[in-house]
Amino acid sequence: MVDKTYTRKISSEEAREGYILILKNRLNYFPPSGKRFLLTSGETVKRVTVESYPCTCVGPDKPHEHYYIRWPGLRKGSHVQIDRDSEVPGGYILRQS
Repeated sequence: MVDKTYTRKISSEEAREGYILILKNRLNYFPPSGKRFLLTSGETVKRVTVESYPCTCVGPDKPHEHYYIRWPGLRKGSHVQIDRDSEVPGGYILRQS
């Protein structure tokens, strides 16, 4: 079964740096890395992309990538939910609580 939503609790780093971390096992929920798509939150509509950066947070012998979507104005501890937009082909809706 494919999950129909992406949810996450925003960390202090995500809030401070303005991004939503995308877990590697959920990458397939979003368009391929580098492909732009519309993300809507209330009245705000932005063209975003899943980006990545190399990391060795689990040690230099285990390099890997971290994936994220830039989105400023997030609050530490808030919960975000990203759903596919049924009215906009290829679009997504972001909700914060």
